[in-house]
Amino acid sequence: MTAGPAAVRVVAGRYRLLAPLGAGAMGTVWRAFDKLLEAEVALKEIEFAGGVPDEERADRVERALREAKHAAKLRAHPHVVTILDVVLEDGLPWIVMELVQSRSLFDVIRQDGPLPPAEVARVGLAMVDALSAAGEFGVIHRDVKPSNVLMAHDGRVVLTDFGIATGDGDPTLTVTGVIGTPLYMAPERLNNEPATLEADLFSLGGTLYFAVEGQAPFARESFSAMLAAIVLAPAPPPRNAGPITAALLGLLEKDPKTRMRPAAARQIFLDTIRAVDPSYVDVDATATTPRRLRGTTVDVPPSRSDSDASLPPTGRPATGRPEPGRVGTGPAESIRQVREPRETSRDARADSARSQPTESRPLPPAELTALEEDGAIALRWAPSPTPGVVYRVFRLIADPAAPGGWRSRGLGTTGVTELFDAGVPKGVPFRHQVVATFRDATGHSGGGGGTGQEPSPAASTPVSTMPRILVPSVTALRADLDGDAVALSWRPIPGHNRVVIERIFDESSSFQGAMRRFRGSGGQYLDNDVQAGATYRYRVWVAPPVASAMFDPSSCAEVTVTAVPRPRPVTDLESRATLGGTVLRWTTVPGAVVRIYATPVATGSGLSGTGPFGPAGHEVRVGSLEGRARLVGESRRGRFVDNEGGAEVVYTPVSVAGDRAVIGAAVMQT
Repeated sequence: MTAGPAAVRVVAGRYRLLAPLGAGAMGTVWRAFDKLLEAEVALKEIEFAGGVPDEERADRVERALREAKHAAKLRAHPHVVTILDVVLEDGLPWIVMELVQSRSLFDVIRQDGPLPPAEVARVGLAMVDALSAAGEFGVIHRDVKPSNVLMAHDGRVVLTDFGIATGDGDPTLTVTGVIGTPLYMAPERLNNEPATLEADLFSLGGTLYFAVEGQAPFARESFSAMLAAIVLAPAPPPRNAGPITAALLGLLEKDPKTRMRPAAARQIFLDTIRAVDPSYVDVDATATTPRRLRGTTVDVPPSRSDSDASLPPTGRPATGRPEPGRVGTGPAESIRQVREPRETSRDARADSARSQPTESRPLPPAELTALEEDGAIALRWAPSPTPGVVYRVFRLIADPAAPGGWRSRGLGTTGVTELFDAGVPKGVPFRHQVVATFRDATGHSGGGGGTGQEPSPAASTPVSTMPRILVPSVTALRADLDGDAVALSWRPIPGHNRVVIERIFDESSSFQGAMRRFRGSGGQYLDNDVQAGATYRYRVWVAPPVASAMFDPSSCAEVTVTAVPRPRPVTDLESRATLGGTVLRWTTVPGAVVRIYATPVATGSGLSGTGPFGPAGHEVRVGSLEGRARLVGESRRGRFVDNEGGAEVVYTPVSVAGDRAVIGAAVMQT
């Protein structure tokens, strides 16, 4: 039984549930408070909906236990969520994990837009290390995807959800078929071949492709087309990947034997990061350094030259005994450096090394968000854990002539955790930064901030929003059916001609498929690639001048339309007067109902025998037919009797499908 939002529930007499963090196929992840250690943790609860067979229940419990076992093997790895404990409650296991304040990579991309190549390289570097370390223990993740990569607020990148992973000596899962997420699954997995590290690397390639492009490499309109693309179609060259293109395409090779190896991908990612930040220190070098523990020593080949082999990394003579806090001798120092606490990101550690000790600085605020409200930006953040601080807020505008490419402007100092910026210029990239500063005895704040500034001893490291651009909103958006296509139109915006069009299947649609994006201009766009009967939802926003920002609409217009096929007009209507009325006959129109309208014969010159709705083949909206003629009736069978009849009457057939009405050829009954 799941605790409701207002219920107070304690698991195993120790963990008090606070709030749900998310839900998946196996259950719910909760934010919880450990009463013994007085710290917050995350708890994964295994849930069973009604009707789950006993065999499936047993398998889900087994998956939970194997997740804990597999992740526990990697407990010291900085890029894997740490498993703290497994407890039983009502006969079901609860997995106790470290609480990672984060968003998934999927949420980051959907909410903030694709990441620049250097940031994707940082994600790739962390994931290659995590998967390589798992492979050394014989653990294959089997479900690497954007939603299982967590982007922590402290800068870490961690892999989570080992629930369907396999490991050396694991029993076979009781369920049948291929387990995982097909959109990111390797071709050999779809062919039911065993899961390997190479298959995880293929999934990583698809995940990183999504991170830099905003869509998966093999996303298609239908499930069958997607599977065919994964197995047969080469990965489309990414447009925004730049220096990591070779790594993405190498990881997405169809043949696992020729797929890029972890060390090669890792080097590309590392070179990309250092091209942006030459001072970057690779403290997590684990992909090419085995980390499996054997007894009390670490099986790590020394990275020093032969001439230095007699000295441990510290330069002190080797004694053969491990120093306190170390495992093994000599090379264990490098492992200690890799496994140092990761409460802060690389950038935060670098800042700390360049400045004075962190005890003299406040901790930074967290969870900085920026939402557009009425053309302005509402900034909100979580308070700094350090008491007695105020917050300095900066707006940064892209400027190639400024140091670091960003021109900074202070927006003031505040003691609350939100600020409303109504002065953001439109059409240029911008972002915001917030730093926590100590308040001196006079009530003034110290410290600095902003791009190009080193934080002063009284200021925290800055937290920043993702770059974005404010653009005008699209208005008067409408969708009409034009033949078998969907015609979109909107009011053109001077100076902002190009727009981005996003199309997805609406929830009410009987069809499902991948999201598509197009470029449009001139106030109109014709979408010819639609499925008859599908209901689409279109979102349209002005395309910013920076390509990487096109997936981050500050505002958009939406419209929903069902792709109803254009009905065929009736061209063979016949009328015959009888004692019971006028009998009307025609050839049936597939997928449409035919309405018959009657009007008096027009007496004007050239109007004899024409109907009130225009020439045959003309298309109108159904609503425009009302009140313009007498509706005789409608039928799908191709026959109807007009009991009123009468002489000098014009009968007009109209084929109707959904909201589409096509005028047929009128006949005159005399």
